[in-house]
Amino acid sequence: MGNNSHKRTDLAADTIRGYVKAAHMLLELMLGREINIIDKNHGGKRNRHHPFIGQQIADRRRWYKPRERYEPFTVDMFNVLAAEIKKAPGSPIGFLGKVHCVYDWTRLGVFTGFRIGEYGQNSPNSFSCIPPDFLNVPVEYHSMPLAMMECDFHFFDNNFVLIPHADLEFRHPKGEVLWLEIRWRYDKSASNFVKKKFQWTGHPIFCPVDAAVSIIIRKTLLGVPPDHPIGVWKDTTTKGGSNYRFVIGNDVSTVMRNACDLAYPNPNHYMRINRKRIVPHSNRVTAAVCLQKGGAENDEIAFKLRWHPTSVPTYLRECFQSIGATLEKAIAGVMKVTFASSPPT
Repeated sequence: MGNNSHKRTDLAADTIRGYVKAAHMLLELMLGREINIIDKNHGGKRNRHHPFIGQQIADRRRWYKPRERYEPFTVDMFNVLAAEIKKAPGSPIGFLGKVHCVYDWTRLGVFTGFRIGEYGQNSPNSFSCIPPDFLNVPVEYHSMPLAMMECDFHFFDNNFVLIPHADLEFRHPKGEVLWLEIRWRYDKSASNFVKKKFQWTGHPIFCPVDAAVSIIIRKTLLGVPPDHPIGVWKDTTTKGGSNYRFVIGNDVSTVMRNACDLAYPNPNHYMRINRKRIVPHSNRVTAAVCLQKGGAENDEIAFKLRWHPTSVPTYLRECFQSIGATLEKAIAGVMKVTFASSPPT
Protein backbone atom coordinates (compact mmCIF):
# COMPACT_ATOMS: atom_id res chain seq x y z
CA MET A 1 0.00 0.00 0.00
CA GLY A 2 2.87 2.37 -0.64
CA ASN A 3 4.65 4.59 1.84
CA ASN A 4 2.52 4.20 4.99
CA SER A 5 -0.54 4.81 2.86
CA HIS A 6 -2.74 2.94 5.33
CA LYS A 7 -2.11 5.80 7.78
CA ARG A 8 -2.68 8.60 5.30
CA THR A 9 -5.86 10.63 5.10
CA ASP A 10 -5.05 12.60 1.94
CA LEU A 11 -5.49 9.83 -0.62
CA ALA A 12 -8.22 10.27 -3.22
CA ALA A 13 -10.73 7.50 -3.92
CA ASP A 14 -9.20 6.57 -7.28
CA THR A 15 -5.76 6.35 -5.68
CA ILE A 16 -7.08 3.91 -3.09
CA ARG A 17 -8.80 1.94 -5.83
CA GLY A 18 -5.45 1.68 -7.61
CA TYR A 19 -3.71 0.49 -4.45
CA VAL A 20 -6.40 -2.15 -3.90
CA LYS A 21 -6.00 -3.39 -7.48
CA ALA A 22 -2.22 -3.60 -7.12
CA ALA A 23 -2.45 -5.41 -3.77
CA HIS A 24 -5.01 -7.81 -5.23
CA MET A 25 -2.75 -8.70 -8.15
CA LEU A 26 0.26 -9.12 -5.86
CA LEU A 27 -1.57 -11.47 -3.51
CA GLU A 28 -2.80 -13.61 -6.39
CA LEU A 29 0.74 -13.81 -7.76
CA MET A 30 2.26 -14.71 -4.38
CA LEU A 31 -0.40 -17.24 -3.41
CA GLY A 32 -0.81 -18.73 -6.87
CA ARG A 33 -4.59 -18.72 -6.74
CA GLU A 34 -7.54 -16.49 -7.53
CA ILE A 35 -8.72 -14.11 -4.82
CA ASN A 36 -12.17 -12.65 -5.25
CA ILE A 37 -12.70 -9.11 -3.96
CA ILE A 38 -15.84 -8.51 -6.04
CA ASP A 39 -19.33 -8.44 -4.53
CA LYS A 40 -21.08 -11.43 -6.13
CA ASN A 41 -24.43 -10.34 -4.72
CA HIS A 42 -24.41 -7.13 -6.72
CA GLY A 43 -26.80 -7.55 -9.61
CA GLY A 44 -25.63 -4.66 -11.80
CA LYS A 45 -23.59 -4.97 -14.95
CA ARG A 46 -20.56 -3.23 -13.43
CA ASN A 47 -18.50 -5.17 -10.92
CA ARG A 48 -18.31 -3.71 -7.46
CA HIS A 49 -15.82 -4.34 -4.68
CA HIS A 50 -16.73 -6.30 -1.59
CA PRO A 51 -18.94 -4.03 0.60
CA PHE A 52 -16.17 -3.44 3.17
CA ILE A 53 -13.68 -2.27 0.54
CA GLY A 54 -16.31 -0.50 -1.53
CA GLN A 55 -17.55 1.47 1.45
CA GLN A 56 -14.05 2.72 2.26
CA ILE A 57 -13.62 3.97 -1.30
CA ALA A 58 -17.10 5.51 -1.42
CA ASP A 59 -16.54 7.34 1.87
CA ARG A 60 -13.23 8.71 0.70
CA ARG A 61 -14.77 9.95 -2.55
CA ARG A 62 -17.60 11.60 -0.61
CA TRP A 63 -15.47 13.26 2.09
CA TYR A 64 -12.11 13.69 0.37
CA LYS A 65 -10.60 17.16 0.72
CA PRO A 66 -8.74 18.03 -2.50
CA ARG A 67 -5.14 19.09 -2.23
CA GLU A 68 -4.44 22.80 -2.49
CA ARG A 69 -3.73 24.10 -5.98
CA TYR A 70 -0.28 25.22 -7.01
CA GLU A 71 0.51 28.90 -7.37
CA PRO A 72 2.55 30.35 -10.25
CA PHE A 73 5.83 32.23 -10.10
CA THR A 74 5.38 35.97 -10.62
CA VAL A 75 7.41 38.66 -12.34
CA ASP A 76 8.05 40.25 -8.94
CA MET A 77 9.66 37.06 -7.67
CA PHE A 78 11.99 36.85 -10.66
CA ASN A 79 12.85 40.55 -10.35
CA VAL A 80 14.00 40.21 -6.74
CA LEU A 81 16.01 37.09 -7.57
CA ALA A 82 17.76 38.90 -10.41
CA ALA A 83 18.50 41.85 -8.13
CA GLU A 84 19.88 39.62 -5.35
CA ILE A 85 22.14 37.76 -7.79
CA LYS A 86 23.41 40.99 -9.31
CA LYS A 87 24.28 42.44 -5.90
CA ALA A 88 26.54 39.57 -4.82
CA PRO A 89 28.13 37.83 -7.84
CA GLY A 90 30.95 36.32 -5.76
CA SER A 91 28.81 34.99 -2.90
CA PRO A 92 27.13 31.57 -2.55
CA ILE A 93 24.23 33.01 -4.56
CA GLY A 94 26.63 33.87 -7.38
CA PHE A 95 26.69 32.21 -10.80
CA LEU A 96 27.65 28.73 -9.61
CA GLY A 97 25.44 28.79 -6.51
CA LYS A 98 22.07 27.20 -5.83
CA VAL A 99 20.04 30.41 -6.12
CA HIS A 100 21.37 31.29 -9.56
CA CYS A 101 20.92 27.68 -10.69
CA VAL A 102 17.28 27.60 -9.59
CA TYR A 103 16.77 31.03 -11.12
CA ASP A 104 17.99 29.75 -14.51
CA TRP A 105 15.93 26.55 -14.49
CA THR A 106 12.73 28.27 -13.34
CA ARG A 107 12.98 31.16 -15.81
CA LEU A 108 13.59 28.60 -18.56
CA GLY A 109 10.85 26.42 -17.10
CA VAL A 110 8.14 29.03 -17.54
CA PHE A 111 8.71 28.61 -21.30
CA THR A 112 9.19 24.82 -21.35
CA GLY A 113 6.76 23.80 -18.63
CA PHE A 114 9.42 21.64 -16.97
CA ARG A 115 8.49 19.02 -14.43
CA ILE A 116 11.03 18.74 -11.61
CA GLY A 117 12.03 15.26 -12.77
CA GLU A 118 13.09 16.67 -16.13
CA TYR A 119 15.93 18.66 -14.61
CA GLY A 120 16.03 17.78 -10.88
CA GLN A 121 16.65 14.73 -8.73
CA ASN A 122 15.46 13.09 -5.51
CA SER A 123 18.96 13.32 -4.04
CA PRO A 124 21.64 16.03 -4.41
CA ASN A 125 24.31 13.34 -4.75
CA SER A 126 22.79 10.88 -7.26
CA PHE A 127 20.53 10.85 -10.28
CA SER A 128 17.72 8.67 -11.63
CA CYS A 129 18.13 6.69 -14.85
CA ILE A 130 15.77 5.37 -17.53
CA PRO A 131 14.78 1.82 -16.50
CA PRO A 132 15.62 -0.95 -19.01
CA ASP A 133 11.98 -2.12 -19.05
CA PHE A 134 10.72 1.07 -20.73
CA LEU A 135 9.62 -0.59 -23.95
CA ASN A 136 9.01 2.62 -25.89
CA VAL A 137 12.58 3.87 -25.31
CA PRO A 138 15.37 2.66 -27.66
CA VAL A 139 17.88 0.28 -26.08
CA GLU A 140 20.75 2.76 -26.42
CA TYR A 141 18.93 5.11 -24.04
CA HIS A 142 18.51 2.59 -21.24
CA SER A 143 20.39 3.51 -18.05
CA MET A 144 20.79 7.10 -19.26
CA PRO A 145 19.64 9.90 -16.92
CA LEU A 146 15.96 10.73 -16.87
CA ALA A 147 16.78 14.42 -16.48
CA MET A 148 18.16 16.70 -19.16
CA MET A 149 21.76 16.23 -20.32
CA GLU A 150 23.92 18.53 -22.43
CA CYS A 151 23.09 16.53 -25.58
CA ASP A 152 19.45 17.59 -25.21
CA PHE A 153 20.27 21.31 -25.65
CA HIS A 154 21.08 22.61 -29.14
CA PHE A 155 21.81 26.23 -30.03
CA PHE A 156 21.68 27.92 -33.44
CA ASP A 157 22.55 31.26 -34.98
CA ASN A 158 20.23 33.37 -37.11
CA ASN A 159 20.92 31.14 -40.13
CA PHE A 160 20.08 28.03 -38.10
CA VAL A 161 23.68 26.86 -38.10
CA LEU A 162 24.49 24.75 -35.04
CA ILE A 163 26.66 26.45 -32.42
CA PRO A 164 28.92 24.11 -30.39
CA HIS A 165 28.56 24.34 -26.61
CA ALA A 166 32.25 25.24 -26.36
CA ASP A 167 31.57 28.43 -28.34
CA LEU A 168 28.62 29.67 -26.28
CA GLU A 169 30.63 31.63 -23.72
CA PHE A 170 32.10 34.02 -26.30
CA ARG A 171 29.42 33.93 -29.01
CA HIS A 172 26.42 34.55 -26.75
CA PRO A 173 27.64 37.99 -25.55
CA LYS A 174 27.98 38.95 -29.22
CA GLY A 175 24.29 38.25 -29.81
CA GLU A 176 24.96 35.35 -32.14
CA VAL A 177 23.01 32.66 -30.24
CA LEU A 178 19.40 33.22 -31.30
CA TRP A 179 17.67 29.85 -31.20
CA LEU A 180 17.40 27.03 -28.68
CA GLU A 181 16.11 23.54 -29.37
CA ILE A 182 15.41 21.21 -26.45
CA ARG A 183 14.82 17.48 -26.80
CA TRP A 184 12.86 15.52 -24.21
CA ARG A 185 14.42 12.04 -24.31
CA TYR A 186 11.94 10.75 -21.78
CA ASP A 187 8.63 12.43 -21.11
CA LYS A 188 5.91 11.55 -18.64
CA SER A 189 3.39 11.91 -21.44
CA ALA A 190 2.87 9.41 -24.26
CA SER A 191 5.47 10.96 -26.58
CA ASN A 192 9.22 10.71 -26.08
CA PHE A 193 11.90 12.56 -28.06
CA VAL A 194 9.75 15.65 -28.56
CA LYS A 195 11.74 18.66 -29.75
CA LYS A 196 10.74 22.26 -29.10
CA LYS A 197 12.31 25.43 -30.45
CA PHE A 198 12.55 28.69 -28.52
CA GLN A 199 13.63 32.06 -29.84
CA TRP A 200 15.88 34.65 -28.22
CA THR A 201 13.78 37.46 -26.73
CA GLY A 202 16.44 39.91 -25.60
CA HIS A 203 14.70 40.31 -22.25
CA PRO A 204 17.18 40.48 -19.34
CA ILE A 205 15.26 37.82 -17.39
CA PHE A 206 12.69 36.12 -19.60
CA CYS A 207 14.82 34.79 -22.42
CA PRO A 208 14.92 31.00 -22.84
CA VAL A 209 18.14 31.14 -24.87
CA ASP A 210 19.95 33.18 -22.21
CA ALA A 211 18.80 30.84 -19.41
CA ALA A 212 19.86 27.74 -21.34
CA VAL A 213 23.29 29.18 -22.18
CA SER A 214 23.77 29.96 -18.51
CA ILE A 215 22.89 26.36 -17.58
CA ILE A 216 25.38 24.91 -20.07
CA ILE A 217 28.20 27.25 -19.02
CA ARG A 218 27.62 26.39 -15.34
CA LYS A 219 27.70 22.69 -16.16
CA THR A 220 31.01 23.17 -18.01
CA LEU A 221 32.62 25.18 -15.21
CA LEU A 222 31.63 22.52 -12.66
CA GLY A 223 33.07 19.71 -14.76
CA VAL A 224 29.88 17.71 -15.18
CA PRO A 225 30.47 14.62 -17.39
CA PRO A 226 28.55 14.47 -20.71
CA ASP A 227 26.45 11.53 -19.50
CA HIS A 228 25.27 13.25 -16.30
CA PRO A 229 22.28 15.58 -15.80
CA ILE A 230 23.03 19.30 -16.06
CA GLY A 231 20.74 20.58 -13.29
CA VAL A 232 23.70 21.26 -10.97
CA TRP A 233 25.12 23.87 -8.61
CA LYS A 234 28.29 24.28 -6.51
CA ASP A 235 27.92 23.62 -2.78
CA THR A 236 30.59 25.74 -1.08
CA THR A 237 29.70 24.42 2.38
CA THR A 238 30.78 20.84 1.68
CA LYS A 239 34.47 19.95 1.60
CA GLY A 240 35.70 17.09 -0.55
CA GLY A 241 33.62 14.80 -2.75
CA SER A 242 31.90 16.01 -5.89
CA ASN A 243 32.36 19.55 -7.13
CA TYR A 244 28.63 19.92 -7.67
CA ARG A 245 25.21 18.96 -6.33
CA PHE A 246 22.10 18.07 -8.29
CA VAL A 247 19.06 20.29 -7.95
CA ILE A 248 16.25 18.74 -5.90
CA GLY A 249 12.65 19.80 -5.50
CA ASN A 250 13.25 21.30 -2.07
CA ASP A 251 15.92 23.60 -3.56
CA VAL A 252 13.38 25.04 -5.97
CA SER A 253 10.68 25.45 -3.33
CA THR A 254 13.04 27.09 -0.84
CA VAL A 255 14.55 29.56 -3.32
CA MET A 256 11.24 30.57 -4.86
CA ARG A 257 9.44 30.89 -1.51
CA ASN A 258 12.23 33.13 -0.27
CA ALA A 259 11.81 35.16 -3.45
CA CYS A 260 8.11 35.43 -2.63
CA ASP A 261 8.91 36.78 0.83
CA LEU A 262 11.21 39.42 -0.65
CA ALA A 263 8.79 40.36 -3.41
CA TYR A 264 5.80 40.65 -1.08
CA PRO A 265 6.93 41.91 2.34
CA ASN A 266 3.34 42.29 3.52
CA PRO A 267 2.50 38.95 5.22
CA ASN A 268 -1.16 39.47 4.30
CA HIS A 269 -0.47 39.47 0.56
CA TYR A 270 -2.19 36.61 -1.25
CA MET A 271 1.10 35.03 -2.33
CA ARG A 272 2.54 35.19 1.18
CA ILE A 273 -0.56 33.58 2.64
CA ASN A 274 -0.25 30.79 0.07
CA ARG A 275 3.55 30.54 -0.08
CA LYS A 276 3.47 26.79 0.60
CA ARG A 277 1.71 26.40 -2.72
CA ILE A 278 4.83 27.67 -4.48
CA VAL A 279 6.51 24.47 -5.66
CA PRO A 280 8.55 23.23 -8.66
CA HIS A 281 5.31 22.50 -10.49
CA SER A 282 4.62 26.24 -10.37
CA ASN A 283 6.65 26.46 -13.58
CA ARG A 284 3.88 24.66 -15.44
CA VAL A 285 1.16 26.74 -13.84
CA THR A 286 2.96 29.95 -14.80
CA ALA A 287 3.29 28.86 -18.41
CA ALA A 288 -0.36 27.81 -18.52
CA VAL A 289 -1.57 31.15 -17.09
CA CYS A 290 0.52 33.08 -19.63
CA LEU A 291 -0.75 31.00 -22.54
CA GLN A 292 -4.34 31.38 -21.38
CA LYS A 293 -3.97 35.15 -21.09
CA GLY A 294 -2.41 35.14 -24.54
CA GLY A 295 -5.59 33.62 -25.95
CA ALA A 296 -4.67 29.92 -26.08
CA GLU A 297 -7.45 27.37 -25.63
CA ASN A 298 -7.15 24.53 -23.11
CA ASP A 299 -6.29 21.95 -25.80
CA GLU A 300 -3.51 24.16 -27.13
CA ILE A 301 -2.12 24.73 -23.63
CA ALA A 302 -2.17 20.98 -22.98
CA PHE A 303 -0.37 20.26 -26.25
CA LYS A 304 2.37 22.82 -25.72
CA LEU A 305 2.98 21.88 -22.08
CA ARG A 306 2.59 18.12 -22.57
CA TRP A 307 -0.43 17.88 -20.26
CA HIS A 308 -3.61 15.90 -20.49
CA PRO A 309 -6.36 18.33 -21.59
CA THR A 310 -8.45 17.61 -18.49
CA SER A 311 -5.61 18.84 -16.25
CA VAL A 312 -5.58 22.41 -17.58
CA PRO A 313 -8.81 23.69 -15.95
CA THR A 314 -7.77 22.10 -12.67
CA TYR A 315 -4.53 24.07 -12.50
CA LEU A 316 -5.96 27.35 -13.76
CA ARG A 317 -9.17 27.45 -11.76
CA GLU A 318 -7.99 28.97 -8.48
CA CYS A 319 -4.38 30.07 -8.94
CA PHE A 320 -3.02 33.61 -8.69
CA GLN A 321 -3.55 35.41 -12.01
CA SER A 322 -1.63 38.67 -11.50
CA ILE A 323 1.71 37.25 -12.54
CA GLY A 324 2.86 40.38 -14.40
CA ALA A 325 2.33 41.78 -17.89
CA THR A 326 6.03 41.47 -18.78
CA LEU A 327 6.08 37.77 -17.98
CA GLU A 328 2.81 37.16 -19.81
CA LYS A 329 3.97 38.95 -22.96
CA ALA A 330 7.38 37.25 -23.06
CA ILE A 331 6.08 33.72 -22.65
CA ALA A 332 3.03 34.08 -24.86
CA GLY A 333 5.25 35.47 -27.63
CA VAL A 334 7.87 32.73 -27.50
CA MET A 335 5.26 29.99 -27.29
CA LYS A 336 4.03 30.97 -30.76
CA VAL A 337 7.22 29.52 -32.23
CA THR A 338 6.37 26.27 -33.95
CA PHE A 339 7.88 22.98 -32.92
CA ALA A 340 7.54 19.36 -33.96
CA SER A 341 8.04 15.87 -32.66
CA SER A 342 11.17 14.19 -34.03
CA PRO A 343 12.97 10.88 -33.59
CA PRO A 344 16.25 10.92 -31.62
CA THR A 345 19.26 12.20 -33.54
